[in-house]
Amino acid sequence: MKKFTLFFLAISFAMVSFSQTKIGKTTVNDALLSKTQLNGMLQTYDNSQGTVYYAAPSHPSKVSYMTQNFDGTWLPTSWTTTVLLTAKTWGQGNPATPTPTFTTIDPTNVYSAICPYCLPTETQNEWLKTPSITGTAAATSLFLKFWLGFSYDYLPAGGLGAPGATLQCKISTNGGTSWTTLWDANTVSAFTGWGWREVSCDISAYKANPFMIAWNVVGADGDLFALDNVSIAEPAAIDAGVTAITAPLTTCNNLSSAENIVVTIKNNGASAISNFPVSYKINSNTPVTVTYTGSIASAGTATYTFTGANAANLSVAGLYKIKAYTSLTGDGVHTNDTTTANLSIGTASIPYAMGFEATDNLAGWTVLNNNADAFTWSIYTGVKYAHTGLGFAAYPYNTNGTTAADDWLFTKCISMFAGTNYRLRFYYRPFANTFPEAMNVNIGTAASVVGMTTQLVDLPNITDTTYPVSNTVFTVPSSGTYYIGFHAKSAADEDYLIIDDISIDIVADVAENPSSDISLFPNPASTMLTINSPEKIKHIKVINLLGSVVFEQDIFTNSLQLNTADYTKGIYFVVVTTEKQNFTRKIQIIK
Repeated sequence: MKKFTLFFLAISFAMVSFSQTKIGKTTVNDALLSKTQLNGMLQTYDNSQGTVYYAAPSHPSKVSYMTQNFDGTWLPTSWTTTVLLTAKTWGQGNPATPTPTFTTIDPTNVYSAICPYCLPTETQNEWLKTPSITGTAAATSLFLKFWLGFSYDYLPAGGLGAPGATLQCKISTNGGTSWTTLWDANTVSAFTGWGWREVSCDISAYKANPFMIAWNVVGADGDLFALDNVSIAEPAAIDAGVTAITAPLTTCNNLSSAENIVVTIKNNGASAISNFPVSYKINSNTPVTVTYTGSIASAGTATYTFTGANAANLSVAGLYKIKAYTSLTGDGVHTNDTTTANLSIGTASIPYAMGFEATDNLAGWTVLNNNADAFTWSIYTGVKYAHTGLGFAAYPYNTNGTTAADDWLFTKCISMFAGTNYRLRFYYRPFANTFPEAMNVNIGTAASVVGMTTQLVDLPNITDTTYPVSNTVFTVPSSGTYYIGFHAKSAADEDYLIIDDISIDIVADVAENPSSDISLFPNPASTMLTINSPEKIKHIKVINLLGSVVFEQDIFTNSLQLNTADYTKGIYFVVVTTEKQNFTRKIQIIK
């Protein structure tokens, strides 16, 4: 029996692990997975609502009795745990850090409190408890707020667990002898995917008594739970902010000069609010401000649409940053007033590059989980596995050990023209050479399986962990809008398939220059091709008629023999780079 361990890399480079029984694999460093896979910065293919951008959390308070973000020493001072499953209990970790899921809660955060998922044969009853807290009877009100990361699917109500596990937030006034449930994840409305949600509990009834708060994960075959940014405070009487920009969404089509901007406003204060300014600003343009005349109760939300004369001009294709905010007189907390959204309007143009870094705009990229399991492409961070920088995209294997990959990562829409030679270049690798991966890359006019009509690259046996590069030259049959899809098709029970540093640019035609003293023979060739040059050969590559690079290598020799035994019969171009020239010759492979 092999063992599987999820690892987290601390700032001090000390490892803290949460074990999951599985077949001899280790997850990508710096990333903790849930059963319902984190989509990171990507918008899911079947998400009709598009991407919603969330503001940073608020800690509004006149008096703060406790805050905790779990970034320091674990356990936090005077916090305690009750453990049933040693390998599946509360600890310190990071459930991946792409936006808009994690870093929009608190960009300074490094860690969260984590309770890993369990198997059907494992029953959790894991407690994480605060120290005793004493409020004051003089407080007007007292609120507990925290951010919780979880999925609906593996709650008992979600139906995928056996029977599933939930997280309950509880309070005790007798030192933990008995507990009262304040909130239960199993009672939330159904939602898709794994994500962060803010929870607010009115604990004013306990404001004069010493009390403890606990988070209890209980059940079998549940999902990953993550807890962060806990606060117990007396809220400010007046506090408002924009929490989300829900429209417009990224689109390939050019929008109009009068697009509605839709925002969500939240009353974080203790008193109802009305008649206050709400604004939005696009890029560096002049803000648009209106007066919200409705009334929003304490802890309530409202939707406002900027329309008519207050709509936005998004008629020019490009990237837009929208900032929306409130300006409430007497607002006691300004850190939660504002939220932002990044939009991509219209098609991308060539050259185009994506490195999956935090600064890259992934608006318009989509994921299709075609086998409908809980595992699909996502964005991860970790210098150990990135080709350059920190970010990369990866497909994680299905932990049930029986489901093969069938998952697509689609680029945003790109304008291409007939008669132009384009080059697709990307780097790829498996997590480990003992777990071979498989992938093909297609192009088509729609980000869907049926829309991917032409295969550009086929990589049926990926075992090289040194990050080889794929170079493919291709054309499109007609001018228009195209998508490129990276299709993970690894067999069941492999490991992570990783890609990074994707680029698309325009190249000149492949042309022969036979007037040279470089010789290639025999031609036609069958199993071996000999190349001789009076100058040192620095680089060689072989391109098939589809424009795919089937061989590429840096060398330093005057003569070499190229093994062509595994080449399919047909026409190829051999490109030789020496110290003085670039040489291209067409050869034929026969069988």
